Amino acid sequence: MRCRLRYRSGWTAFLFIFTIIGVILTYKQVNDGDSKSDRQNKEERHRLNVVEMRQKVKQIVNPNKYSVNQDIPLMDEDKTVRLRRLLSDLYPDNWGTAKDADEMAYDIKIQLSDLGYESGLSCKDIDYIRISQAIKVGSKKYVDRAILRPQNTEVVIKSQGNDQETKIKCMKRVYDADKCHNMGNYHLMREILLLSILKHPGIVNLIGFCIRGDSINYDIKKKGLLLVLEAGTPVTPGILSYTQWDTRMRFAIQLAEMLKYLEESPLGSVELLGIRMDDFVTTRENKLKLVDLDDVNLDEKTCQSDADCKIPTASLAHISCESGRCKDWNAKNNMQRVGASLFNELLSNPPSAISRGINELKQSIMLLNITANQIIPKLKGMQTETAQVGVGYDANEGQGHVKVEMVQERVERHHADQHRQENQHGQEDQHRQEEIMANRILPQKKSGDYQRIEQSNFPGQYDYTCQSSRVLWGCVITVHSLGEAKNFCNTDPQCRSFVLFASNPDGDALMTMVAKNSGTGKPQPNVGATLFIRSAASVQGVPVNAVNTQTTASAEMMVSECRARTWNANTEARISRERRLMTHLGLKGVSEDNWKLKVKMSRITRHTGVDKFQLTSTVGARFEVELANLEKPMKRAVFLYEKGPSQYHIAHLLQYQLDRILGLYQTPPTVVWPLTVADMADVSGDKIWAETLGPLLGNKDEIKGLLTTSMPRVIQEGELQIKRRSSMTKEVVQFSRTQKMQLEYTFLWFLAKVALEKDTHYGYKGHFIHFMADGAFQDLNINLLGYFNNCQFPNVVYKALTCFKCSSKGSQICSLGHEAMQRILSHGFTNRDIKIQDLTPNELSTIINDAATSVMSIVDTCIKNFGRDKVLY
Repeated sequence: MRCRLRYRSGWTAFLFIFTIIGVILTYKQVNDGDSKSDRQNKEERHRLNVVEMRQKVKQIVNPNKYSVNQDIPLMDEDKTVRLRRLLSDLYPDNWGTAKDADEMAYDIKIQLSDLGYESGLSCKDIDYIRISQAIKVGSKKYVDRAILRPQNTEVVIKSQGNDQETKIKCMKRVYDADKCHNMGNYHLMREILLLSILKHPGIVNLIGFCIRGDSINYDIKKKGLLLVLEAGTPVTPGILSYTQWDTRMRFAIQLAEMLKYLEESPLGSVELLGIRMDDFVTTRENKLKLVDLDDVNLDEKTCQSDADCKIPTASLAHISCESGRCKDWNAKNNMQRVGASLFNELLSNPPSAISRGINELKQSIMLLNITANQIIPKLKGMQTETAQVGVGYDANEGQGHVKVEMVQERVERHHADQHRQENQHGQEDQHRQEEIMANRILPQKKSGDYQRIEQSNFPGQYDYTCQSSRVLWGCVITVHSLGEAKNFCNTDPQCRSFVLFASNPDGDALMTMVAKNSGTGKPQPNVGATLFIRSAASVQGVPVNAVNTQTTASAEMMVSECRARTWNANTEARISRERRLMTHLGLKGVSEDNWKLKVKMSRITRHTGVDKFQLTSTVGARFEVELANLEKPMKRAVFLYEKGPSQYHIAHLLQYQLDRILGLYQTPPTVVWPLTVADMADVSGDKIWAETLGPLLGNKDEIKGLLTTSMPRVIQEGELQIKRRSSMTKEVVQFSRTQKMQLEYTFLWFLAKVALEKDTHYGYKGHFIHFMADGAFQDLNINLLGYFNNCQFPNVVYKALTCFKCSSKGSQICSLGHEAMQRILSHGFTNRDIKIQDLTPNELSTIINDAATSVMSIVDTCIKNFGRDKVLY
């Protein structure tokens, strides 16, 4: 019995074990089958992706197309497929599943080497490049200027910063802080890849790169990714405003050639995403080059019909849908992004011989009905035409800039003799200019005086250590004024010269100073640096009279240089103020330059009556009008042509120019608008239009009025929220954002002596706007100085005013009014036109300068009592 039970138990155990083994083997087989199936599916998907990409590439690649430059590896189908796939990997749809940054960097390094794209410099070479100046320490990138030995070539080094934006995007997908911290490196890897492949005279030259991981560090030897690029000067409206016409014309041709190249690049049609004017630089060779290339798109937009191919900001452009893709989508978007800004700036204020052709070309660019390939011959033809004009062509013509209207040295010299002969004001101007210049130069009265050389340095020379230095290799300190820098050098026995890295050494409140123990070498060019050499030291290779010539250049040129430096340094502040103004005017997303360009290409089609702000006693017109072929927000505008006694369109223009000179953006955008008999007849509406303007036009060919934005319905009346003090505050209380906006509004109100009814201010959410600037210079006895006793003032305006001081010491302003007048004259107005009540241009200039001086005196006293950090915001 026992035997039978044992037998039965053993058989049961055997069956149980056999069943378990069977289940395990079955599961393993099924699992292996699934894994094999997954691998096959993955390989199949990969194969299909490659096939699809090869089909695209066949339409792009011409084996002989890019073989002209022997330094660029020849492109074939396989290479193009690999590069496009590699670039696609650098734009992950999901940061969480993307490769770690160090792994991706390794792939990029191997692939570039395998495809023949080698760096011109090794990592060791780059490690020993000496950085001379930090240009930008941003949230995404570090950008530094450096000197490349032994060529003594100035270069720019880019490296990765702490990109919090990309880190946050990554963390939303995968909660892995270590991985996500370095994913910003993807942006720099894109730039290395694209600059290695895209070689064109209009794209910045990649001198070398280093790929050794994803480390983010301040020490150059510990950085994972580094790019070395040719140096250049960032393009801004301020730079272009005093660039001569023939140079701007060459830049425009170079820009068109670069856009053409991007249409048919080795990678196919390339769309530049988020491109801005400051993504371009000008080099020493007078070349315009694209320098930021980390955000692109290689595929035309998918579509089902033409309606899917509309560009939101260019509603009049027609793009057709062909084979499921928007034809020429990338090229049209590139044209739209640079057309309204860069092309418009480059081609502004052309010579009269070609002005019609240039305006037609700009209109075609705005409407996007022209290609880069068509622009090139048109520009070259007009370039030849102006060259053939020869003697009849005025060298000064085309040099100014209609929108920015910076003072032009050659234009001023051209008119100077006429002004001096016409009236005594010319002699006063000359005396004032000499006075300004005398104070711009450091006076040579004692051994501690200095020679000043702009944009120069002794890079890598004459460094010595000092006790207060913040580095070990030299004497590098932080100073808060030019006077502090001079005092330091005067009291240090070793100091024979020093360099200040600042946009405006005369007015900046925080600067890096590098002291040198000699001044006898040959200064080297260095953008952004100003060299000061003690007068006892002679400058080798720079004759004394040459230095004196440089430092005794015209006062107008010094003001222009100071304005250009200040303009460049305060770009972000100006852009922020402009964006706020345009948004509150109902033009969100539209830049002022874009508004001006589109308005100038339009025409007045009808009027809707007299504007509510026009006084019954005014001689002239202030009409609400509608413009043709513009989107709804831009369609409404106000036309001004007023001759007093209480409202003047020239007063509006003068206040507008003061506003933009100082970077306040408290006055609506304004353009000069000539009106002929034919133009007037084309305007529909009731007869008050013709009855008002007809007598003013008379027998003239045209009258020159203004066009400005209308007041949106959301604008409401409000009261100032800042306190008016009878004496200076004993303690500085920081203003709120609204109070700061209203202080700047009040400053312009006082500067232009605007006649406003008490507490009648119009704005949106506390941001008041000067819609009644035509009432400027009507209340000459207005006193608003009590508002400035709060000891708060915008730094951007303070720096701008510094350029117009009579002296580097003191608070007196001498040339602000003069610059505003020159800007009005550049629009074709004459001194006779600039008349408000019985005030002459000279008297108006004096009123402006005196008002600015009064405010600056209070602000300077505040700074003396409380310090810059508390007063200037």
